[in-house]
Amino acid sequence: MKKLNILFFILITLVLSHCITYPKNDFPIYNPAKIDKKISGINFVVSYKPYDAFGNLYKINQNVHLANRQAFTQIISNCNCMKDFNLYIEGLDDLSELKGKNLVRIEITTKPIINAKFITSTFLFAITAFLFPTIDDIYAKTEFIAYSQGKEIKRYTYENEIVEIRGLLILFVRPFTENNYITNLNVPDNFLNDIYRDKLYPMELK
Repeated sequence: MKKLNILFFILITLVLSHCITYPKNDFPIYNPAKIDKKISGINFVVSYKPYDAFGNLYKINQNVHLANRQAFTQIISNCNCMKDFNLYIEGLDDLSELKGKNLVRIEITTKPIINAKFITSTFLFAITAFLFPTIDDIYAKTEFIAYSQGKEIKRYTYENEIVEIRGLLILFVRPFTENNYITNLNVPDNFLNDIYRDKLYPMELK
């Protein structure tokens, strides 16, 4: 009996740790700036707060933190406006040395939207022994808060909806999908261009 409980726990973990996410729409449209200089020496801090349908905060495991590091490092590196940045993950890295420095906090908050799709897919997920996937609409708010010498100088807020699909069969689909982001990829891309246009930090020639 104990072995069965362990196997059941492993199965549930595999199901819930594999998902595909994509934005419901392409808003906002990507709006690149004309780049002639680069911003350097900025510290980015990613803070991810996922809530369940009842408003309880999920505990984030190390794999999620590492995935966020990889995703946002790639996004920021791909922007022609950015050079020589550092990226930290709240809950994984030591942030004590960042006090008083130029930094940008990337705060992502998510919460499932309880609707007919959520209720129906959750019911089918249970009665089909996890074969039918859960399909959730998720409200996502991404805030970019720029600090200079420890003082907040500007805040950008983006809100959108994400579709998340979880299920046992995702194990076979996931390796063939492109990178997934909990926020519309245009959101961080636009933000990086926005702080460039707003000249929030010193720039240097490319």
